[in-house]
Amino acid sequence: MLSSALTFDDSIMSELNPKKYKDITVSRGAKYHYYFSAPQGDKPTLLFAHGYPSLSRDWRAIALPLEELGYGIVVPDMFGYAGTDKPKDPEQYRLKLLCQDLVDILDAEDVKRVVAIGHDWGSFVVSRIANYHPDRFAAFANLAVPYSAPNPNMNLEDVVGFMTQVLGYNPYGYWFFFNEDDAGDIMVAHLDSSLAISYAKDQSIWSKIVCPKDSLKQALLGDYKPPGGHAEFMSKEDIKVHTETFRKYGLTAPLCYYKCEIPIPDERKVPPLTTPVFFGVGSKDAICTPTIGRLTYASDPLKDHNVTIKEYDGDHWFVMSHGQEVARDLDAWISTVVVPTLKA
Repeated sequence: MLSSALTFDDSIMSELNPKKYKDITVSRGAKYHYYFSAPQGDKPTLLFAHGYPSLSRDWRAIALPLEELGYGIVVPDMFGYAGTDKPKDPEQYRLKLLCQDLVDILDAEDVKRVVAIGHDWGSFVVSRIANYHPDRFAAFANLAVPYSAPNPNMNLEDVVGFMTQVLGYNPYGYWFFFNEDDAGDIMVAHLDSSLAISYAKDQSIWSKIVCPKDSLKQALLGDYKPPGGHAEFMSKEDIKVHTETFRKYGLTAPLCYYKCEIPIPDERKVPPLTTPVFFGVGSKDAICTPTIGRLTYASDPLKDHNVTIKEYDGDHWFVMSHGQEVARDLDAWISTVVVPTLKA
């Protein structure tokens, strides 16, 4: 079990060792840049998939404590980000393709007992890994975004309608802007504002700036900066790295994730979820709310599934602000729920 020797402050200030990063060309010809630390003994390997607008280094508050315990760690720069290829064609971001890319990395490292962990868009990828490669993984953890069942008829307007009915407001207004052809260029042109909004200290501004349709675009064009500045977990180095990375590579490629899933033509019939699931959510997340998460796991086909749910006193970025706590919970879940299934 995770000891208290490595504190949250230690892990967030530490970096993923740059000497442990590798590059690989996966089966479809795309290049990935990823962090790898081999498992010790019979410890499972943990695959971390980040979302938007994150980088592989943003997992360090969770990955480093678990690496210290002997878990194998695989943390890629996801497709479209940083050291990994960044095509601007949304078709290249189909979840089925991304899933195979990650399996190719695991195969190259010859790791067998794997738990996939995703946050934000990475959680969507993990959901589909659970469907396309159920026998390749021991369990799955969805953070912020709950397990998402395949829906070939997904329509953004329908999703917005459902969310509005359940929550009383539309949490996905920003998606319409992200689907505009020049969204990436606008966000880079106003990058300081974009990152300040994404990582605001007061995340309640999301309900006014990010959620309503057209609000985010107007805020960016006006170079809006939230009162209070950046969240405390975002160090000056974090802000510097994010700014330099997205100014260099742009945001058009990362925004392809928002375009490729409308609709989803290649997900007609995939296997149902069969392995243990962990769901973690921030109580103050205005977009990926605990309400939606709990409703998901209380409904078919998951209401009778083996699901462990943890809620954190944080917002969308609890994976950074509460990383040590998440690491403890993941370790406990893997040790008490997942590992026994591997020995059965």
